[in-house]
Amino acid sequence: MNPELTQLQKKLDHILNELYPLLREYAQLRRSSPQIRAQSSKVLEQFLLQIMRMTKQVSQEYNDDLMQGISLFKLKMMQ
Repeated sequence: MNPELTQLQKKLDHILNELYPLLREYAQLRRSSPQIRAQSSKVLEQFLLQIMRMTKQVSQEYNDDLMQGISLFKLKMMQ
């Protein structure tokens, strides 16, 4: 693999390693009350939307569809 791509992969892995404990905290918080459970869905939804918006924005800035070659079907099947 290209060394620059390897470095990028390491950075993404680092982000995932930081995200995992946050998701566990999110899951524990959702257990605390039905009201928090309902509100928390919006928080996670907004986070995921921001990632998609950033991806779209950078795609437009660089005139390169960063989602090209990514299977939305695979992402959907992860449910």
